[in-house]
Amino acid sequence: MTYSDKALIKEKVNSLLSKMTLNEKIGQLYQAPYFSDIVTGHSFDSSQTIKRIKGGMVGSILSVHDEDVIRKLQKTAVEESRLGIPLLFAFDVIHGYKTSFPINLALSNTWDETLVKKIAKAIAYETSHRGLHLTFSPMLDLVRDPRWGRVMESNGEDPYLSSILGKAYIEGYQQNDLSNSDSVAACAKHFIGYGHVEAGREYNTVDISKRVLYNMYLPQFKTAINANVSMIMTSFNTVFDVPATANKTLLKDILRDELKFKGVTISDYTSTEEIINHKIADDLKDVAKQCFNAGLDHEMVSESYIQHLNELVQEKTVSENDINESVKRMLSLKYELGLFDKPYAYLYENSNQYLLNESTVKLAREAAEKSIVMLKNDQILPISKDKKIVLCGPYVDSKDVIGEWAALCKKDDVTSIKEAFINSNYSNMNDETKDNVKNADIILMALGEPGSHAGEGNSKANIYLDKTQKEYFDSIRKINPNIVLIVFAGRPLIISHYHQYAKAILYAYQPGMETGNAIYNLVTGKVSPSAKLTMTLPYHEGQIPIYYNHYNTGRPYDEKRPKYRYNTRYIDCPNEPLYPFGYGLSYGNIKYLDFEIDKQIFKKYDKLSIKVTVENDNQYAVDEIVQCYIEAITYSVSRPVNELKSFKRVTFKPFEKKIIEFELSIEDFRAFNLNMEWTAEHRKYKVKVGPNSRDLISKKIEVVDEVS
Repeated sequence: MTYSDKALIKEKVNSLLSKMTLNEKIGQLYQAPYFSDIVTGHSFDSSQTIKRIKGGMVGSILSVHDEDVIRKLQKTAVEESRLGIPLLFAFDVIHGYKTSFPINLALSNTWDETLVKKIAKAIAYETSHRGLHLTFSPMLDLVRDPRWGRVMESNGEDPYLSSILGKAYIEGYQQNDLSNSDSVAACAKHFIGYGHVEAGREYNTVDISKRVLYNMYLPQFKTAINANVSMIMTSFNTVFDVPATANKTLLKDILRDELKFKGVTISDYTSTEEIINHKIADDLKDVAKQCFNAGLDHEMVSESYIQHLNELVQEKTVSENDINESVKRMLSLKYELGLFDKPYAYLYENSNQYLLNESTVKLAREAAEKSIVMLKNDQILPISKDKKIVLCGPYVDSKDVIGEWAALCKKDDVTSIKEAFINSNYSNMNDETKDNVKNADIILMALGEPGSHAGEGNSKANIYLDKTQKEYFDSIRKINPNIVLIVFAGRPLIISHYHQYAKAILYAYQPGMETGNAIYNLVTGKVSPSAKLTMTLPYHEGQIPIYYNHYNTGRPYDEKRPKYRYNTRYIDCPNEPLYPFGYGLSYGNIKYLDFEIDKQIFKKYDKLSIKVTVENDNQYAVDEIVQCYIEAITYSVSRPVNELKSFKRVTFKPFEKKIIEFELSIEDFRAFNLNMEWTAEHRKYKVKVGPNSRDLISKKIEVVDEVS
């Protein structure tokens, strides 16, 4: 069935619901664990799962990936439970199932929604051919603190870019037809504010104003809902001092009533019972009452619903009609996936044939090439074939470049940098001896942090490369300063020291299985770097949180008086980051020339046409990500110094000049104002274009959007 069969699905769901007991209904609201070698949270007891499936007390299964186990559990549900309702199998497939793509933060550096959609489609293909129906992706958390380990799963620090890429993930996973057995259902997470945790510490407190919530954190989820995302997962944190999992304001007032979400809401792993630790619930019975009445449909792993919802209905503190509505949403998703007609459709003989296909691996290489950011290049790259190079550093032959949340991706499938050079028969590659280092034209050095240092539960206060690697870098540069540094990490690290001394820097994050081939193609000039940062790189950890779309202060920093005491500044560190949002170099020489807008006064029903002439003034063919921002010069509340509103990834031939056009509408100027009205007001703005959020050219415009 496709999304167009809503009427038929509704009829089937109502018919089935009429046959269900209260306990069977409650069972559809429980996601059970089962024995698995991949556990994404606390240990659990799954010994009762088979018995519960037979009793119709399980709606979905978490983290099982073994096909034989999936078939056994599905067979138990379909053939041994009273009503034969099929199970839905969910797995954390975040940046690859078997083919490992770059971590999501790295993928966002491509600014390429078409590529992201292709990747999500490829991931869905592998995932669906191993018996799975749902992925807990995309993550839409806005991230501003690199100490938080889960920045690796995000699309970075900008709500507009995250909205664009989130939509691409959803469309790639779901393909607008969940009954297509090559697709999987998508779950947008985490609702909401999880990336705003204090001190960057996992599961920590979130304190956020309503206006910031609406202006910065909700737009991505609104876009996901408009893209028909199947499920939304709650976050672990509090919002307005109430845990998101039991937060009626979030789940009913905003998500259901304002954003009109019709799909399934699900808790994160045991986040329901954790409201006891948040000190708003007495026990599991209280947990069930609060979470369900707040609007949470589906409970992951915790057992408050299956233990207490029946009792709460009898006590009339939970409505069975509300339970019916939650069950309808869950059953509707299963019908859309085609599980009632073909419960085993996602299970194949010899399913390995659908994994690591040549076209998918090629896509992984393209993704890696487009996601690695060149931060510095003192005319040392690209490397010509006649240059003598030494490959060195702990990560030059390492396969620990996949990153966390990698499902069944294996390090054995990774091509390291050293392997890529050997496979390419690079003739001037020398071993790391003192003489070779001294006489080399290029030192290609790979440093980084282990994959296990990022991801859930891996917050770090110290986000520097470890002392041993710094000492190693310094020992090499004293012999030969011609270092091309490659950094592998799951987060932005503090690399100010390396910025000072390296001749070139490629920030690779964790690029996945095609790491070596991508690095080889980039440093030898076969491909030009094109990626741009979607998360600011700090100069010093004392600046954190640091992000481009911050507010101005009443005493802004004055570049003409850098040592003036009474303004917003550090006395021991620059205000500015080491590298700003949107920054990244290529082998081109990109120049931003003429800039035009077609109106001086812009009204509610107008379109604003923007044209900028961009030139690639050298012999390399390159891609440039041209960015368009706005700034409210005045407004009824403070607004960011820059707000990204559009971008285009443009290919330039050598010495080619192009006119790049953007079109903005009144929506691009609007925000929630002092009275929480969605309006641009009648104000003056700046429209800006450029290669990153710092180096912009601008023009002023008057915008008229009076609130009636």
